[in-house]
Amino acid sequence: MFRYPSFFRRFLLLTCVFNLVISISFAQQNNAVILIGKVTDGKTGKPLPFANVFVNNSTIGTNADENGNYRLSGLTIGNIEMAVSFLGYETVKQTLRFEQPGIKTIQFKLIEGMQLGGVTIYARKNKKREKHLAIITRELLGKSPFAKQCKILNPEVLRISLDDNGHLSAQTTSALIIENNALGYKIFQDLDDFDYYEGKVYYGGSTRFQLLTPKDTVQKNLWRSNQKIAYQGSLKHLLASMVSDSLQENGFKVFQEIPDSMRMFRSVRSMNGYNYITNNVHNRIEQVRGEILIKPGELSTERLVVSRTMLEVFYTKKHGSSPYSDMPYAYTQIKFPQGYSVITPQGWVVMPMGFEIAGFLGNDRYSTLLPADWKREE
Repeated sequence: MFRYPSFFRRFLLLTCVFNLVISISFAQQNNAVILIGKVTDGKTGKPLPFANVFVNNSTIGTNADENGNYRLSGLTIGNIEMAVSFLGYETVKQTLRFEQPGIKTIQFKLIEGMQLGGVTIYARKNKKREKHLAIITRELLGKSPFAKQCKILNPEVLRISLDDNGHLSAQTTSALIIENNALGYKIFQDLDDFDYYEGKVYYGGSTRFQLLTPKDTVQKNLWRSNQKIAYQGSLKHLLASMVSDSLQENGFKVFQEIPDSMRMFRSVRSMNGYNYITNNVHNRIEQVRGEILIKPGELSTERLVVSRTMLEVFYTKKHGSSPYSDMPYAYTQIKFPQGYSVITPQGWVVMPMGFEIAGFLGNDRYSTLLPADWKREE
């Protein structure tokens, strides 16, 4: 039997590997979206040099050049929420959908100034402001062990007011910068609104993550380890577990509210190895698998989480208060006002559709918050 010389076999192997790398690279480029455009003043049309252009809640972003032109590559087809910010201008957010790869042109026009309502306590130091700032800091950073390693670097950008009805409100005049030395991120948060009343907090805005540079390998590994801890039991973890149909293996028990027309008035029922909660009255909810809740999207990069009724979620690896004495675990209620939300297979929510979360998973704060593009495996 004829044999190629060893050097020729090595040449063929290298050629095949080279061709494979080229093919993969070409395929990745062919499946990617490149976003280009210009950031300008909405009234004058003048360019806004070095404006921040980024995918909201992620580390994916770039800066415009001195003429306001930007180029952001490596985006995937599907839905993304873009955000654009510039000092002295209101941050713009826009949801985009790309169904085909290639170069897409999007122009962004920003409006100067920001209207702040309410009675404002300005950035000067006084006892009243410091008291309110302590509450806002606690609610933004959370109470996890990681919170002690987080710091708000520029609290002076917060405009704080206490309304007559007792609501503590805040907005930012420029991005609030939070340095998270537990997870290795610097977070730039534009607070469109912050409302704290009777122990409950609501806030929203655009969020940009920036990777911190570790001082050595030890710190780099520690950050990665802490990120994995933050991921455990998170919303991203839950959704990824639904997609992979591995809820129980990852510590989640998910129950779906049964519509009135389908309720069976029996005490306990077992189906496919899943039981109703034993002390639940009238079988109001039933346990479901991830494959029941996940449907394919229009594109390969998206999935739909579908539920017409409320979901009750238990994370069994963490104890907490719940309405059920036999399920003393971290408890969450999730509602889909439109009946569904759009996510990626990795658990990135790209179209919330009014996603409502209350309880354990609704308590995410910046000390444990991971960017949407964070991956379990590097």
